[in-house]
This record gives sequence, C-alpha cells and structure tokens, in this order.
Amino acid sequence: MARKGTFYSSSLILFLFFFGIPSLSAEAALKKYQFDIQGKNVSRLCHTKPIVTVNGIFPGPTIYVRGDTVQVNVTNSAQYNMSIHWHGLKQFRNGWADGPAYITQCPIQTGNSYTYDFNVTGQRGTLWWHAHIFWLRATVHGAIVIMPKQGTPFLFPQPHMEFNILLDK
Repeated sequence: MARKGTFYSSSLILFLFFFGIPSLSAEAALKKYQFDIQGKNVSRLCHTKPIVTVNGIFPGPTIYVRGDTVQVNVTNSAQYNMSIHWHGLKQFRNGWADGPAYITQCPIQTGNSYTYDFNVTGQRGTLWWHAHIFWLRATVHGAIVIMPKQGTPFLFPQPHMEFNILLDK
C-alpha cells in the first residue's frame, strides 16, 4: 500500500513539474514593454527645448503590473549612454536588472538595446522608474503601478478615477 501511494505522489509531482500548477501559473502574467529612448523637441511655456524622451512622450509610459513578470526592452537611440533604474522595486535574485549604470550593469550604449527582466512579487503601490545616469533622470522617467493580487481587496475604498502625478525638481 505504501508503494502505491508513493507512485501516485511521484506521478502528481511529475505532472505538476511538466504542466505547472494551474492556480499559480494563471495568476502571474508576462508584461512586455518597449521603451524607445530618443531626443525630441518639446514645447513648454512658449519655449522649445530638446529633451530625451521615452516613446516620444514626457513623462514616459506607466507600467502596470499585478504580481507579474516584466520585460522592458530598452532601445537607446539618444546620443547618451543610459540605463533604467526601477526605483523602490525589490529585486529578489535579479539585482542585475536594477539599473544603476556602472554598479549593477553597464549603460546601454547609443544604438543598442537591453531587455530588463524581473518579477514583481510581494509588493503593491505606486513607484517610479528613471534613467540612472547624469541628467537624463530629469526627463526619462515614469510610474510603476503595482496592483494587488486578483481577489485581494484594496485597503481603502476604490477611487472612481485615478491618475499619476510625478513631481520632479
């Protein structure tokens, strides 16, 4: 009898190994983003200045996650080497995706691409990402919105509408 139970346990483990655990794999998703870093002339208060943007917008795009794996492919078409730092995001076992240039990675050189690949687990709230070299952090930045896991209630009444405000110096 013990041998028969062992066979069923081993079969179940092998099944889960090859086909995954449905409740865990259905919850997490792969979120892919493309960041094209490029110079652009932007008009503010009747003055036009060249700045470095992400996908031609300032501030850059907002990343939305819910306990997901995130892949951000950054293509640097600006004239400056740069990297992206995921500010406040816990980098468990993947510190190379944290982004400080010359500390955890070499900067992405002009004309090259780099794909950041990291998991967002055990966190929620709104954080931000920004360039992590020289003055580029002034224009190359955006929000990361980490939603609670599906089925987890908010800690407060859910607002009718929301929008991000990024304050910068």
